[in-house]
Amino acid sequence: MRYFILYILMMGAFPLYAQTTIKGKVVDKETNAPIDNVSVYISNSSNGTRSDAEGNFTLTTRSQGQFELVFSIMGYTIKMVPVNTSQQTGFLNVALSSKSNDLPEVVLRTYIKDGWKVWGKHFLNQFIGSYPLSADCKILNPEVIHFQFKKLDSVLIAFANETILVENKKLGYLLHYDLSEFRYDFINGLIFFQGYPLFEDLQNSTSKKVLKKRMEIYEGSVMHFMRSLYTNKLRENNFEIRQMVKTINIGGKPIIIDGNTKYDNAHKVSFELTSGVLSADSVDYGENENTAALFFKNFLQVTYTKKVAPAYYSRSYNTNGQGIVSEITLINKQPLLVYSNGTYYEPTSLLLSGYWGWSEKIGYLLPFDFTPIKSEITTLAEISPILLGGERSMRYLVAIQNSAEARGTGGILGAYA
Repeated sequence: MRYFILYILMMGAFPLYAQTTIKGKVVDKETNAPIDNVSVYISNSSNGTRSDAEGNFTLTTRSQGQFELVFSIMGYTIKMVPVNTSQQTGFLNVALSSKSNDLPEVVLRTYIKDGWKVWGKHFLNQFIGSYPLSADCKILNPEVIHFQFKKLDSVLIAFANETILVENKKLGYLLHYDLSEFRYDFINGLIFFQGYPLFEDLQNSTSKKVLKKRMEIYEGSVMHFMRSLYTNKLRENNFEIRQMVKTINIGGKPIIIDGNTKYDNAHKVSFELTSGVLSADSVDYGENENTAALFFKNFLQVTYTKKVAPAYYSRSYNTNGQGIVSEITLINKQPLLVYSNGTYYEPTSLLLSGYWGWSEKIGYLLPFDFTPIKSEITTLAEISPILLGGERSMRYLVAIQNSAEARGTGGILGAYA
């Protein structure tokens, strides 16, 4: 019942904040003819619309700050337009390029015949996730996904000519995913994919079972951690962070490694915790009134103490079952900018491993306008920043680096740039 109570509170909070109405027209870049039925949406949200017969669209949002407006339709190249609600948004004239005119892309994107039969299972494990992430979650149109394999570099590339439709019954979403890039580097064990998701509620989205599952996925997630870091409430929300150093043995000498270190699974990775439980303000600070900055050296171990990892994960990767444990490191050795709704930037800077390396995939993906139930929020002041978003809510990027100590679970580089 409290789910519906929170919904009422959310609706009551909205009038306190200005809505932004975005209007515009979508046309063909070559002919200037209007394009109807174009999907227009705020990336990684449940907020979208379509253009009418004259190419016109109207989208109303309560999201505040900067975000990307995505324009997608079959036969045209996806286009992203940055929108900042702190500035006056005029009428948008958006011109889409036909894919048939993009000759370099057509020439380069020859693909493997029957590629789904060869690479489909591997793609699903890395994109959707393995069981139980993949339970009740399936791609409805796998025929739009094609593959290339570069033998010289041992790199698998996947791309889609149309929007990928992912039905996730356990979370009550139909995910419209415009895939920009997917590649798997077999030599270095690195997986990277990025795209633009739009969430649509399924008919079961209001059931107690689905709402409970969404909250279960949220608790202990990267989104939950970043929101807790932003509000300086890590301990209150059951997160513990500790400094960590990792080493590998080369020629009898321990070598300190970071997210940029190249090594194979033959190397045994050792780690040492070099601090006790740290406070949030020991690793983050206020960049400005809307942004926090996360900075630390080496690795940071993150433990979510409220629940243990799922039994399947514990059995598969031989964990001790004492809370959910993940590690993060800053590849670029620069501060990571964190926003109120849990997004963070720069997307290529954060490398995750451990539990998050296994769990942070499409099968467990939530939109950044997701609002947790009342047990996690006590005041409207805490509700509103999450509802309204942060400075960035754009593309979803993921990269996974397999590591020996994770026994193949890998690390995940997840970001919303």
